[in-house]
Order: sequence, then C-alpha cells, then structure tokens
Amino acid sequence: MMSLGMAQAIIDGAERGATTLTVLYDRRCPLCRRLKSWLAGQPTTAPVEFVAAGSAEARGRYPRLDHDRTLRLLTVVTPTGAVYEGERAWMVCAWALPRWQPWAEGFGGGLGLPVVAVAARVVDGYRHRRIARAEGGTCENCRVAARPAAWAVDER
Repeated sequence: MMSLGMAQAIIDGAERGATTLTVLYDRRCPLCRRLKSWLAGQPTTAPVEFVAAGSAEARGRYPRLDHDRTLRLLTVVTPTGAVYEGERAWMVCAWALPRWQPWAEGFGGGLGLPVVAVAARVVDGYRHRRIARAEGGTCENCRVAARPAAWAVDER
C-alpha cells in the first residue's frame, strides 16, 4: 500500500506528502451514504474525498474506469492512479483510519484477505438488495433482484 518513495522518505526522516484517496461510493445506497458520512467524520492518516460512482464528476475524472462496475463494487482511486475495488478498497479505507490501520495490515494479506473478501461480498449483497427494494424490484447496475414477496416475513 505504501510506495517505495514514501517508504524511503520515512527512512530518510522526511514527511510524507498528502495522499488523497478518492472513494467512489454508490449514492443510491443508504448503507453507502451512512458509511460515507461515518468515514468523513473520522480522523484519517490521508485525506479522503468522496465522489458519487457513475456521476458526471466521476466520469470526467476517471474516463477509463468501468463506471457500471464502480456502482457494483466499492472503488478507491489513489493520486498515482492505482485503483482498488471490492475487498481491497475496503482495506484501503480501513488503512486510512489510524484505529483500523493495524487491523487492515493484519488482514491485508495471507489468509486474512479471503475473510475480508467474504465480508465485502456479504455487505455488497445486502446493499444491492436494499437498492433493488428501493427501486421497485431490480437494481439495473448490479443485476441483483429483490427477494420475491413470498420471502417476506409475516409480521402479524
């Protein structure tokens, strides 16, 4: 996650430059909006900015990205142009939070990353079902159908 130049600067006693992370979040999703607000209110080791995935601003900034894909998976772009999506994007966001950084480093490789991948897929499935429900049955961008009415819980 750290470039060779940044590592060398730390070794040499220099300060790191500001590495702004751009998080492309799904503004249609209530969970994404809530997590965006939470992350924006946390102290971070690097500045974090938020751009709505699939928006005109996102398309203008990153014309070569698959913008339909950014609506399906959390996506983080670094100033160097590195793109992280899915579980790796979640790990970059965790790494940017001082309290979560040791956790991110511990789960960032080896057997930890598959655990994060499963958790990210569970969250993605949940959020896509929420979007589908809010949009009346299907989510065009994620191709996940809402649960049939027969699956609804009878709350009598």
